Amino acid sequence: MTEHHVLARLNWWRRALTLATLAAVLTSASLAVDYDVPDATSVVSTESAGVTPSANKQSIVPRPAGTGGRGRTGAAPTVGLPTPEPTVAPPLAQTTTFTETSSLLTNPGMGYQGWTQATSLLNQSTEYRRGEHPQQGGFDWETLNPRQGEYDWSPIDQFLADCALTGRQGSFRIYTMNGYPYGTNRVPEWVKAYGGVIRDTAELEPDYRNRSYQQHWGTFVDALAQRYDGDHRIAFIDISGYGLYNEWQANDLTDTTDPDGLGPSIDASARRHLIHMFVGGSGDTRVIESDGVSPGTATYSHVGFQRTQLVMPYGGLWSSSRYVAAHYPTVGFRNDALFSSDAEMQDFLAMGFGISEVWRTAPVIFEAVGPPSPSSIATAATTLRGMGASIVHENAVIQDAQMLSELIRPLGYRYLPLSATTPTIATSGSSLAVSSTWTNTGTARAYPRMGQDFTLAYALASPDGTIATTWQLDYPVSGWLPGEQHDARDVLPLPRLAPGTYTVLLAVASRISGQRISLPLDTHRSDQWYGVATLNISS
Repeated sequence: MTEHHVLARLNWWRRALTLATLAAVLTSASLAVDYDVPDATSVVSTESAGVTPSANKQSIVPRPAGTGGRGRTGAAPTVGLPTPEPTVAPPLAQTTTFTETSSLLTNPGMGYQGWTQATSLLNQSTEYRRGEHPQQGGFDWETLNPRQGEYDWSPIDQFLADCALTGRQGSFRIYTMNGYPYGTNRVPEWVKAYGGVIRDTAELEPDYRNRSYQQHWGTFVDALAQRYDGDHRIAFIDISGYGLYNEWQANDLTDTTDPDGLGPSIDASARRHLIHMFVGGSGDTRVIESDGVSPGTATYSHVGFQRTQLVMPYGGLWSSSRYVAAHYPTVGFRNDALFSSDAEMQDFLAMGFGISEVWRTAPVIFEAVGPPSPSSIATAATTLRGMGASIVHENAVIQDAQMLSELIRPLGYRYLPLSATTPTIATSGSSLAVSSTWTNTGTARAYPRMGQDFTLAYALASPDGTIATTWQLDYPVSGWLPGEQHDARDVLPLPRLAPGTYTVLLAVASRISGQRISLPLDTHRSDQWYGVATLNISS
């Protein structure tokens, strides 16, 4: 054995004797510290969104012997070194709960809609135009299509531009027919010259079964769809072209024996074709020739609106509303008679065909008529909630802003965070495990075809309030239905940030624009970020 090996062996024995001596001293001093899982009152769970089970741990703190741990039992002698105080680990996660406010929200695609912007009682996010009022101006066939093949889109373009300047969306109905006291039909003179038939009625209503009317109105709707389908400035467009005010009211030529819009009559066939112009479709339709008597057949093909939200007006004609509800679930429902006997919940339930469930896939809209009585207000509230309404178009018949606010407050979507769990500390450049639980306390959901395609977002705010970083996540918030509860769990990559105390923020934001919406919470910043808790970031 070499001298080097001998010295190494001696050094090893010296260290062993030293450790043995130290152990004997500690034993005689009875310094017995037992490490164990602490009592339930001192356990801090770090379980959080996106953390794997192996990372979900309980903090381990030292426990003096004789306090019930799994090591030594019985009282420890008091001689020797003093017993150290237990070390309590700081909490690694914190949970914040939220309370809903009763405030009226002004969010895209929901709530209040005034007659015009100038006559609005409440704030609105979606404006509406149609063709009967001079104040609404230009939303009729004869104005927009003054000559064959020639279109004047300026009224629509100007309206949408004005809406965009004020942060609103536009919606509209193009009229082919007015009604008392706002005039008569809006059929262009050149269509009449090509054989369009105007009936000898008090309102001079067109014959909607007429070949020229069907052909040229279809060509116009094709051009309308080509120009505006997918325009995010538009919240919705009404399917129009039939009945007084184009509300799909029946007249003396309407086939009232048709139960579901699938009837073989010329009128039923013509109504299906008018719907297909907007939703898209092809086939043959039955028509009446220009002599007003002879039947004929016309072949058609329409692309329709495939991205923009459509809404089907209901003016008492069950069959066409049933046809749309049964075959086109992405088309909304509109009733223009709120506060009247034509807008009662039992009637919509009696219609069947999923009319009362349209809100699950498309928006439901009501227009007010009046002025309302106290009893009709209560009935309207029941109808709005039962039908899952998103919007009330207030037709300048209500002057009580407080009553109107209470009626409209629950309508549409109200995405509410119930709780959120976030870390208390983090290292710059690491990651954050976050989780949140949400519900929808409104009457409806949001609809991507209206431009409301929402997801969740988080942010960190610096001590001075500026946004230091943001995360946009991937959750189908728009599809969260009323009463449902949804959990969101994520691990967020944390960029390199200066050490300090930050505020964790959450929001619901548009996938398209990133714009955040109002949540039913009392505390928020002016930019619709909502504070959750503080986060201490170290280097």
